[in-house]
Amino acid sequence: MKKVLIAIGIGVGLSTFLGCGFVSWALDTYKAEPITQISALNDPGVVISERDGFLVIRPSAAPSAIGVLFYPGLRIEPKAYLSKLAALSSKAGVNVVIGRPRLNIAALSIGQADDMRKQLTGIRRWYVAGHSLGGAVACYYASNHLDDLQGVVLLGTYCGSDISMSRLRVLTIVAGSDGVIAPETIGQHAGELPADAQIVRIPGMVHSQFGNYGPQSGDGRPSIDDSQAREAISEAARAFFR
Repeated sequence: MKKVLIAIGIGVGLSTFLGCGFVSWALDTYKAEPITQISALNDPGVVISERDGFLVIRPSAAPSAIGVLFYPGLRIEPKAYLSKLAALSSKAGVNVVIGRPRLNIAALSIGQADDMRKQLTGIRRWYVAGHSLGGAVACYYASNHLDDLQGVVLLGTYCGSDISMSRLRVLTIVAGSDGVIAPETIGQHAGELPADAQIVRIPGMVHSQFGNYGPQSGDGRPSIDDSQAREAISEAARAFFR
């Protein structure tokens, strides 16, 4: 995975010098659906704020000593994850900080978890998490910070870095009808994870349902609705963090 991230970084650097086309492409993000943002902001189960450019979600029921540092997927607006992560925060009782990677590419901001940490206090257990490429970047970060983290949460992706011999707790949530990163592909990388890693498959769910940003190119067709996907993700997280 390190080679992949380096290759992405080199490619990005070269493209930048070749003109503004790449930057325009990177900034042309999958936009967050406004109605789901409003729903998340009005969710009584969480308190949402913005600090230093990061979105911070805290459960309102009781203070939590668990912090989750989240890397968004490639070219996906961070706010697109508010609805799903607000529900996760409320049900699992964890704090979440959503990253804001440079040019909407998590591979360009691998170390951003260090800045995300500064947005929370009183945390005793830290996790990194991410969706799609963001999940692979989170896992790479974890592979270099084994002593600082409790675990990793992967949404619709595989690790790409070998953490199989680590003590990290790992949860992988797989969308059963994912057309972007197929469940079979994720399964082929299971050996990169510790033997006790938890893998939860949500039947009928697709890649874009880990957020709320509309259909994604190449994705499958969902047979569950957004509320069902949100509930399934939150329940998997609740069982993992309890």
